Amino acid sequence: MTTLTLEHALARARELAARDDTHISVETAERFLRSGGWSLDTVLELLDRHARERPQAPVLIDQDGTTLTWQELKVRSDAVAAALIDLGYSPGDCLGMQLPNWSEFCVAVLGAGRIGVRPTFIHTPYRAFEMEYILGLTEARGVLVPDTYRGTDHAALARQVRAKLPALRDVIVVRGQGAAQEGTLAFEKLLESGQGRPPAAEPPVSTDLFVLMFTSGTTARPKGVMHLHANLIAGARKYVEAFGFTPDDRWLMVTPITHLTAFGIPFLTGALVAGGSVVLLEAWDVQKGIELAEQYRATHFVGAPPMLIDVARSEELGRRDLSALRFMMYAGAPCPVDILRRLHDRLGCGLAVFYGWTEGLAHTHSSPDDPLGVTSVTVGRTVSGWESEVVGSDGRPVAAGETGEFWGRGPNLSPGYYRQPQFVSARYNADGWFMSGDLITRNADHTFTFVARMDDMINRGGQKLDPREVEELLYTHPKVEHALVVAMPDERLGERGCAFIVPRSGQTFTLEDLRSFLAERGLAKYKWPERVELIEALPMTPTGKIMRYELRERAQRLRAES
Repeated sequence: MTTLTLEHALARARELAARDDTHISVETAERFLRSGGWSLDTVLELLDRHARERPQAPVLIDQDGTTLTWQELKVRSDAVAAALIDLGYSPGDCLGMQLPNWSEFCVAVLGAGRIGVRPTFIHTPYRAFEMEYILGLTEARGVLVPDTYRGTDHAALARQVRAKLPALRDVIVVRGQGAAQEGTLAFEKLLESGQGRPPAAEPPVSTDLFVLMFTSGTTARPKGVMHLHANLIAGARKYVEAFGFTPDDRWLMVTPITHLTAFGIPFLTGALVAGGSVVLLEAWDVQKGIELAEQYRATHFVGAPPMLIDVARSEELGRRDLSALRFMMYAGAPCPVDILRRLHDRLGCGLAVFYGWTEGLAHTHSSPDDPLGVTSVTVGRTVSGWESEVVGSDGRPVAAGETGEFWGRGPNLSPGYYRQPQFVSARYNADGWFMSGDLITRNADHTFTFVARMDDMINRGGQKLDPREVEELLYTHPKVEHALVVAMPDERLGERGCAFIVPRSGQTFTLEDLRSFLAERGLAKYKWPERVELIEALPMTPTGKIMRYELRERAQRLRAES
């Protein structure tokens, strides 16, 4: 890269550091750039390189078999960029994107990024309340939505939101039937209008904002996480180095692409950095997922624990050839040990765990050569070259074997929260450490074990109980499909445990079942949940994370009503 490019990146980094919604300092940005922690190339340059060197290689395969090559991905994304310029978009504008796992999402992200427009990710289950908040905060000029998806008229929903937001002008409809509805633009028409006209715009630099991605909202209103080309590529290249990903790899994307697990690992890491291809499963369906994995000879699968649980228990495993599968990886929450053992025994593929946040891709991971005991119990080790610390209540690092809050620091981290400076000071300290809010045990072998979110622990009369310990046992019960244990208020002890159980089909599960089972397993009695509630399904965020807070609130209501 030229000195001119470095100077451009430094200049944009200084602008970034001057914002009140970022934590990054000029000194840190310059250190990252000069040391190579931050690359000088951008995501668009990665795309251009693949389109030039391997134009006919497939990169995106939709669920229906529609395939885009690298050259086609570049041509279509360039057409989007040209069409957005025609519509009056300019660098710094935001463009909402509420699409499922469709290739059009990737095309639109790259097209907007080409001209400095900021793709703003919105989960597909979000409705007017969440959309108005996100699109209003970012003052988005437009939003991409499906015409209809899973029974919801997204085009009508977007028009409804537009009526409340003065800055929101364009509703761009993807996969619409026929002509665009009144007051909307058809995505395919935009592609046609921009076809064959390379966008006349200054290319972005690595320290430009690339995408805005919103946290899952498991605890509060979503935070708008800013990601640069530089910090995302920094993380992706570390994963390629650690796992040896290649252009021959084929990824099955099963989590929503609006979440960093899917966007950052299969698409950014597996495709744009490593050169592999991605099969896009539109929405999670275990039977369809296994079918696609067999059909396209998928080599990698990254999912949330509930998805791994579904795969492990699926009868399809015995009927499908998944011999091409090299790795199953999971992130987002702990996965029961019994499930990982079952997957290992039935598939024979490697297993790996990622641990991180929307703010910084995965900060730790297990290694390909780790034994199952490491992957099933820990969240692995810190990515090479990055920093981790486990800090006690006194603000000091804890010793091996002790538990504290996990802090992370490195070039992978987001510079801040878009137009939300109050969240920056709450999550990043003056030295640039990201304070996760997760309780982690530091192990003597330099691995870490996830314990719980700090607000997930149960304080029973002064004794701190880890709900995961009980959940691990309950997942081995033959009547239990899913289990979650949360705190329930108690006048005398402060809190007691309440177990929410999704029983297997045709089964029921009682408090007596729980007591006798935990007694047989030898678990200390004070750790036993003291109430059982049966539910049809665990409440999940759009990104596959379990919403513990919702069940805590339900337990509070149950206690108040009793």
